[in-house]
Amino acid sequence: MANMKTQVSPLQIYSTRNFTGLTTTNNLSNAYLTKPEEIGSVMAYAAGVQDNNVLSLLTGGIGNTRVVNNREYTWDLTSQTERVITVSEDSPQAAGGTPGYAGSTIQIYMEEKWFEATDNLVTDSQVQVHVVAEPYQDGASYVYEVQLTDPDPTSFLDPADILAGARFSKDYSTVGEYSERGGGVQYSTPFKLTNQLTTLRKTYNCSRNAAKAVMVIEMKLENGKSTKLWTKLQEWTAMTEWYREIDRSMIYSVYNKDSKGQVKLQAANGMPIYHGAGLRQQISPSNIRFYTKLTYDILDGFLLDLSYNADKWGGDQHFVALTGKMGMREFDRAIQEKARGNNITVTDNGTFITGKGDSLTFTGYFKTVEFLNGISLTVKEFHPYDDLIRNRILHPKTKKPVESYRFTILNFGRKDGKSNIRKVAMADSEMAMWTVAGSTDPMGGVAKSISTQRASGTDGYEVNYLSECGIQIQDPTSSGELILALA
Repeated sequence: MANMKTQVSPLQIYSTRNFTGLTTTNNLSNAYLTKPEEIGSVMAYAAGVQDNNVLSLLTGGIGNTRVVNNREYTWDLTSQTERVITVSEDSPQAAGGTPGYAGSTIQIYMEEKWFEATDNLVTDSQVQVHVVAEPYQDGASYVYEVQLTDPDPTSFLDPADILAGARFSKDYSTVGEYSERGGGVQYSTPFKLTNQLTTLRKTYNCSRNAAKAVMVIEMKLENGKSTKLWTKLQEWTAMTEWYREIDRSMIYSVYNKDSKGQVKLQAANGMPIYHGAGLRQQISPSNIRFYTKLTYDILDGFLLDLSYNADKWGGDQHFVALTGKMGMREFDRAIQEKARGNNITVTDNGTFITGKGDSLTFTGYFKTVEFLNGISLTVKEFHPYDDLIRNRILHPKTKKPVESYRFTILNFGRKDGKSNIRKVAMADSEMAMWTVAGSTDPMGGVAKSISTQRASGTDGYEVNYLSECGIQIQDPTSSGELILALA
């Protein structure tokens, strides 16, 4: 992710009617047969670069794809083993005003049996107590007997630390000489998350005359050489539109299986139509926030919150935000205002330089900004958010789509070689395509004999695309959204 500026296959795309040098083996469809994963990435990359199909680019386009063999797919999300446990009801010692005075024990009622004897716990006010006996259950709560670790006999706890709603965490476990056991290990059962693949399909027809127009994709390789893939102009046009539709499904799709596991949406043949949860539906609801005016401090605070969760997923502190044209302007304005307030200047070489020598990248609109604590945010213009056809709610003043102001902030961190956000595809069905030939076929061959058998009487041919795919956010808590709130 961090090295997106290094393009493995820079592309040159142009049209021609000259078939010279365009061998059958270099036809894009044939290339899919021999190197489907490689060519799929090239097409996702090409569509991502040419038409800003960002999700296709950042997932399948750079190899972030998980292949499954079932429509439903699951993954585990392990929660933190270090936790804060909440006090469920007031401690009886709180009423005395000096709980723990002179080394007396305190009974604390908590929601869970998470801590053990020998554990040293910390109150909200940062005072340490020691668990002197194994907790036991009393009704819906668990009772912990604790003592202050402070040797001063006049010390006591703030009563607020043992009232309902207060919280405790564990520092470490301590024992005396000839001890029989140490502190326990807290285990956390993983959450099981599930989703289902969406089957997308597209069909287009190409006339015999239009089949003569050819689109060439020339890729320059790392060794300085180049290779050419070719396809019909209609095929290229359909394929770029196809990738836009896949992008939309990966962000907008809504999970449509009900609580009983049934799908009520049916096709004409009576078969269920499955929709998987797209990227936006998978983001944790607690990370969806609203703003009226975007500021540097809003971004900085939100990214800091997300970074705590991102620590669980590889510790990657580089986030990518998808936004529209208006979001790009808001982002630029927010950073500019912060820059003016901190005496940041723009030099001729396009670099922000502070008095301490720190720098920020500047290329017209801001693209990447470094925040505190090593957190950075790259903002990418996302065309679906500017689509006036889909986004018909307009800002009352600018008359631009309200959706254009949205920031979908994603964590593409990696752990064990896997990206936090991945495309998911059915084995052998990430990109299926086939042709129904009529008077001609996709290779330009026109039928010239009654003995030539074709499947259609069309003066041309038909092409079909099918993809059974979806998207997976391994940790939904490390991504979020900032949404414009209209006054």
